[in-house]
Amino acid sequence: MIREIKKEEIAELIQKVDELGRYLTNHPEVSGEEKESCEYITQFLKKEGYEITAPYGEMPYSFRAVDKEKKQFHGKKAVFLCEYDALPEVGHACGHSYSCAISILGALLLKKFYPDLPMRIDLVGTPGEEFVGGKCYMTENGAFDEYEYAAMIHLYNRDSTYFEILASNDRYFTFHGKAAHASAFPEEGVNALNAARLYMEAMDMWRQHITKDCQFHGIVVKGGEAPNIVPEEVCLDYYYRAATLENLWKLNKISENCARGAALATGTEVEWQQRYPDYGEIYWNEYMDQIMKDIFEHVGRTCEDSPGPGGSSDIGNVNLKIPVFHPLLDITGKDKTCVVHDRRFERILHTTEMQKALYDGGKILYELGYLLATDEEKLKIIKEMHKKYRKLV
Repeated sequence: MIREIKKEEIAELIQKVDELGRYLTNHPEVSGEEKESCEYITQFLKKEGYEITAPYGEMPYSFRAVDKEKKQFHGKKAVFLCEYDALPEVGHACGHSYSCAISILGALLLKKFYPDLPMRIDLVGTPGEEFVGGKCYMTENGAFDEYEYAAMIHLYNRDSTYFEILASNDRYFTFHGKAAHASAFPEEGVNALNAARLYMEAMDMWRQHITKDCQFHGIVVKGGEAPNIVPEEVCLDYYYRAATLENLWKLNKISENCARGAALATGTEVEWQQRYPDYGEIYWNEYMDQIMKDIFEHVGRTCEDSPGPGGSSDIGNVNLKIPVFHPLLDITGKDKTCVVHDRRFERILHTTEMQKALYDGGKILYELGYLLATDEEKLKIIKEMHKKYRKLV
């Protein structure tokens, strides 16, 4: 049975990790610019007895932290993920500063109370979650190949066992026409904006006939130069989402066919590019769900059902390789009007309430880490279900 932790016996540890969370909150760095955040975290972990590899997985401002006492460990390994990039204008309104702190606290609790745990728990810093998709590249570069599973907690406005994220990718369309004076010589022009409008109409007509998990949203990046010039070049930026990568790729094919058809119908030409990597979905099942519900209840929190698809994240790409635990932890008092990426959500991170979220989140990862290190059968079942879903067997 897992050792119960009393808050007063780890008060000093919570205080130290809380200071880390506050530093990150007060010094937000957007995706791709997390230099000082990464430096602060790695220096903190060095003092706690970790050996640092930075960068890790060929990603700038990333790191891997390994407990020096387990450097030569030859058994199974798991990883707690640390995100620490912020958003433009609204700082850490996605909660990454304290999500990172929670992962660190969970690992430190296991290090403190179970130094002989039959599994090594590493910490990996994963920059660029909000933009670029750092974990996509790190996964592709083998950063998670040696791990049994990955885990982290995302802050939210409810407690839930998992974050229902969708597979996602993008297309940047450029329609090419021919410029002409829109009044004097319109017959000499070929209107690229007409092609773009026809594409958007065609895609909207598809909404009724695609599966309910599919989404797409786009904007006009460039619509022409002036009203009296037939638009020669028009650019559209579109994102696509679906419950699975397979459904996502089907949606991509529909989109590309609509673009070809719009160009053909208007006498224009079209080209497109995918600027960001495919984001995978997270695989989740009832067996993993019950494990997380039991842990949440043990730390005094009751989970609500998943709120439904909530966007996409590069953590889905880690899940292409290994099982992932990505529960949601409420910091709002279940205020459903206070949402991530909202300034109100960011302000909560500056309050004393965050110590409770830090404590609860750290305990959740502590209990998960202990359970999957000591119950080989549970871990085996989770890995087999994941491999079957991902067609890795």
